[in-house]
Amino acid sequence: MRSLLQHIVVPILFCLVSMSVIAAPAFAQRTRKPITWVNSDIPDFAGLEHKVLKSDALGHDVGYVVWTPPGFSADADTRYPVVYFLHGAGGSERSDAAGIASLLAKGIRNKTMPPAICVCPNGGMSGYRGEVESMIVDELIPLIDSTYPTRADAKSRVLAGFSMGGAGCVRLSLLHPDLFCAAGSWGGALAFRGDAAESPLLPAAKKNAETLRANGYAALLINGDGDRPDAFALLAETFRAHDIPHQVVIVENTKHNLGDYHKKTADQMLSFLGKQLQQNQ
Repeated sequence: MRSLLQHIVVPILFCLVSMSVIAAPAFAQRTRKPITWVNSDIPDFAGLEHKVLKSDALGHDVGYVVWTPPGFSADADTRYPVVYFLHGAGGSERSDAAGIASLLAKGIRNKTMPPAICVCPNGGMSGYRGEVESMIVDELIPLIDSTYPTRADAKSRVLAGFSMGGAGCVRLSLLHPDLFCAAGSWGGALAFRGDAAESPLLPAAKKNAETLRANGYAALLINGDGDRPDAFALLAETFRAHDIPHQVVIVENTKHNLGDYHKKTADQMLSFLGKQLQQNQ
């Protein structure tokens, strides 16, 4: 009997030990990469400048990138509207800075976009919630308005973003209706996980509808047909019910790729953001 138990138990114990040794590296590979909050190695693009905010909300430094348009002068009498662009999951303040600056420069040349300052904050993996939300709303926006010649009002401030940033720009605009007049989302969603019907943005849109309309607010919600095309369906219903201007765009043959969104809908996004800023001048 003892010999039989040895033949059964010993191999089982060996297998369990072997599995734990093998599983440990695999688990380590799935561990989330630490967030680097300051990334100063930005692309070489005219008008881009990296900055660092000592954030009380986060409890540490956080990087952000500012783009100023051609002809910008801090000493001039001109006051500029501001575009806040929010990166996707895994990105940082440097990720999309040159890309969005290039698009805005094109829009300014084509006169679909007024000369505007663009700010790209580092949102980590926050979903632009919690401390990062406080950092942007309570610290970064007041800092930009105090150090640059901005038009510091909701009608001169818009949000745009991709993926987590697309969801984030819609979120911030609806929860802080006194700060923004537009949200332009590429590949975002009302909820990436969980039940979209339980999103706090649905009651927020209803509660803040009057303020949003007073500020001339509108939303442009762009998703690919292979990138959660129904991602904002419930929010669009709420917008319609409360007369909040919006447009839902489903792009054919498009998955979750910012480059594809740029190629197919950049002009539409620029026209939307420019119209929002120009109509509110």
